Amino acid sequence: MDYDEEQPPTPTTRLANLENDIEELCRSMKNEEVSEQELQDHFLDFSPEQLKSVVNRMIKAMKLQVKPDGPIIRLRDNSIIKRLQGLDEDEIKTYEAIEAVGNKGIASRYLRIRAGKLSTTRIAKILQTLETKMLIKAVKLQKSANRASNSLQKMYMLAHLQPDEASVGKQTVYGVGTMFDVALFETVSKVCVVELKKRMKEFLQRDVSPDATAEEILAAVVESGAVKSDLTEGSIEAALKMMELNGKVERRVFFETDGEVVRYRLHTIKTDKPEAALPCVGCPVKHLCSFNTPINPIDCPHFDTWIKTSNF
Repeated sequence: MDYDEEQPPTPTTRLANLENDIEELCRSMKNEEVSEQELQDHFLDFSPEQLKSVVNRMIKAMKLQVKPDGPIIRLRDNSIIKRLQGLDEDEIKTYEAIEAVGNKGIASRYLRIRAGKLSTTRIAKILQTLETKMLIKAVKLQKSANRASNSLQKMYMLAHLQPDEASVGKQTVYGVGTMFDVALFETVSKVCVVELKKRMKEFLQRDVSPDATAEEILAAVVESGAVKSDLTEGSIEAALKMMELNGKVERRVFFETDGEVVRYRLHTIKTDKPEAALPCVGCPVKHLCSFNTPINPIDCPHFDTWIKTSNF
């Protein structure tokens, strides 16, 4: 017998390697998720009982997450697995309850029930532990995304996630109503202008685009460290839209291969044609304006200013 010849793996060897094979299968799938049926179809050499045994072992080792929306398993990141080590049973249950809701968030009073009817004091300590390990984070969301409300509540989600739009409603990092953070909004607006000015300067010095998407501006703001709050693209877009209304920035829509792309630049366009600056063009009440109504061009201060400053 030639001992140098590579021997095919035996059933015992394949069973021992099954855990690694399941990990590789998860990594090859979208969102690193595999359904029970996909698992069985891929590993036809193994019985359902063998697959179940190995999967349960991986779940106990915190390598896999079981999603509640069907018989689906998802591979956890190695950095998360390391941080989960050393947690007690209540802490694991609490983490899994937060993990299960994804980016919708969950309030502590519901966590108490889902984690096994824990006391208020106990759940508070667990949440503090999970936050310290950077496994979860607290966010403030509207109590109801289906109706206008200034009331916010503290919710918990995994540290690397951002709240989904349905959960956030119209809530941004600035807050809503009387809780709106004007100072933060103005700071973000100023930093956005700084970035757009920088791009315009580079455009004048060399052949580069003066435009930027909200995502690109967000990356520049985060890198600058000028704003310490947890900003999102939505927060940047809110500031840019307000500056667009004030005539400080321009909004441009481009149609690229991936679809519609919105880009912003400083408003620097000047024209020799005074009619291009006619205030009626962007007036929000122009449909109510006529010579026989309270809103009319004779009494309009914007129209009067345009007439006086235009050089016909």
